[in-house]
Amino acid sequence: MEIKEVVLKSANPLEYGDEVVRCRVIQNVDINAYLDTIPGDREIIATKIAPISARTGVVGEEVHTVLYTYRNGKKYVLSEENSIVKERDMGDETKKPDIVVTNIQSTSNEQYVVKANKFAQMYAPNSDGTFTPNPDERLLSQVDEDIIIITAWGSEAVCLAGSYIVTYNADENDFNTIEQGAYESTYAASNAKTL
Repeated sequence: MEIKEVVLKSANPLEYGDEVVRCRVIQNVDINAYLDTIPGDREIIATKIAPISARTGVVGEEVHTVLYTYRNGKKYVLSEENSIVKERDMGDETKKPDIVVTNIQSTSNEQYVVKANKFAQMYAPNSDGTFTPNPDERLLSQVDEDIIIITAWGSEAVCLAGSYIVTYNADENDFNTIEQGAYESTYAASNAKTL
């Protein structure tokens, strides 16, 4: 069993220091088997419901994504990532730049980059200039230990105890994670587990 230490950076270093967390690493090919060990009462079907703001990115623009988490009443930086806005082929001889999305109701208010064609499939515009996620139910499995999952694209996604593994496509080993506070502020659970 591989263990990796993760440093959670203090969001308020004048008040408290960083925290080191020991996480079990779950390889991408092993995530389905790991999910089989999670009891049914810690699995939910949920849909992202919180509106987001969005704008067309500027090609070459760097977008800095910061995700926060809370442990023992203290706020920490869970992860940071930089993405570059690119112009993408839309398949009909047109090209469009990526969309920069801001989760305006999450605990992090994080920004991230979404391909323009994927954004159009995922969100519908509102009259106030925000966008609402299109209904898309996902299985969320709440973990009771600190882990890292390796995503299908090779990134490490930290999932601390109480947070969730999100299943996008189990047959393709397509999983990600969502921090517990971000789940509570952006998702709604369905009444029944019926995917």
